[in-house]
Amino acid sequence: MKKICIAGKNNIAVEITDYIEKNIECELFVIPNSADDGVNKWQKSFLKFSLDRKLKIISLEEAYKIKDLIFISLEYDKIINPKKFNTTELFNIHFSLLPKYKGMYTSALPILNNEKETGVTFHKINTGIDTGDIIAQKVIKIDYEDTSRDLYLKYIKNGIILVKNIIWNIIEKKYVVQQQDYLESTYFSKKSIDYKNLKIDLNQTAINIHNQIRAFNFREYQLPEVYGSKIIATKITNQKSIKKSGEILFETDNEILISTIDYNIILYKDKAEELITACKIGDLISVKNICKNKEYLKIRTKEGWDPLIIATYNNHKDIVEYLISIGADIYTTNYNKTNLLMYAKEAFLNKNDIYLLELFLKLGLNIFEEDIFGKNLLDYCNEEIKEKINGDGVQK
Repeated sequence: MKKICIAGKNNIAVEITDYIEKNIECELFVIPNSADDGVNKWQKSFLKFSLDRKLKIISLEEAYKIKDLIFISLEYDKIINPKKFNTTELFNIHFSLLPKYKGMYTSALPILNNEKETGVTFHKINTGIDTGDIIAQKVIKIDYEDTSRDLYLKYIKNGIILVKNIIWNIIEKKYVVQQQDYLESTYFSKKSIDYKNLKIDLNQTAINIHNQIRAFNFREYQLPEVYGSKIIATKITNQKSIKKSGEILFETDNEILISTIDYNIILYKDKAEELITACKIGDLISVKNICKNKEYLKIRTKEGWDPLIIATYNNHKDIVEYLISIGADIYTTNYNKTNLLMYAKEAFLNKNDIYLLELFLKLGLNIFEEDIFGKNLLDYCNEEIKEKINGDGVQK
């Protein structure tokens, strides 16, 4: 029987391990990252998943000793020494199109460098840093408005696809390797960006300022700051700059207009807290004012609630319809995969108003869609009925 070990973190480690457990007959080992606290946040906890599934959790030192092991690193946080393993089947997923962007910060650096595409690479592990022979790659488009957070999520999504596509070739040893081309090879160390002292360089062209804001916009970790305001997005105008680069030309509660080397640029201040409050209390005017920049549709609370979820739970129908009209994702869920139908059910129970349930059903949401607990809308409705019956003393 094949022996497979998945070491790593986040959704990619969870999804690939889940796939292997369900589809491949093997002895499965896991090594969650040391910083994993076992709690699902904006990404799933690999430790929690492993404990819930009762998988065999081992240490890296234990993995070294397992003969003929297939070892796959999916964002693992420790340096791998191939010489210590009792196997040569060592693999890694790297978030870039190798040989470019070896090393750190692959969600920020391609954006800073105004790249139009990047990718994910599945490669052999050797003694170097992301220098192993390439087995498979998948190209990813970097859109003009993509932030580092957006790009990271693209890496996760496409990395999962890539590993699932190649895993059977790995198991059966039917893969082909290609040596990395040294001509296009680049490497960036941890020192290449000082995240503790981030500062936006305003003595730049508009596109370079735009790219800096995007590259450092990763809400779970930080937002870029300009003139004391956290900035969520930018818009380059067609007005040529005549003032000194970085000079404030106009400022409101929501935005700052500054000059650059070439074109004036609007910096949108972060209004996430105000938007969350507006969605809770039903302030449509404020929602419309803030959501002129659609970057706000992607913000989430620590529980994973975005503006559409908040408005749905609070039964603010006009806000729900407006958010959907400007592109809010009706398939959104929180971190536990609670979907809009489930939140609309709460609105119905609290307000006795079925409108949003009917709206989401018309839009095609699936009543059988399950959350991470394996329950769907009907399951929760049945639980509510049982609780009500028991509470009224009609049935035990």
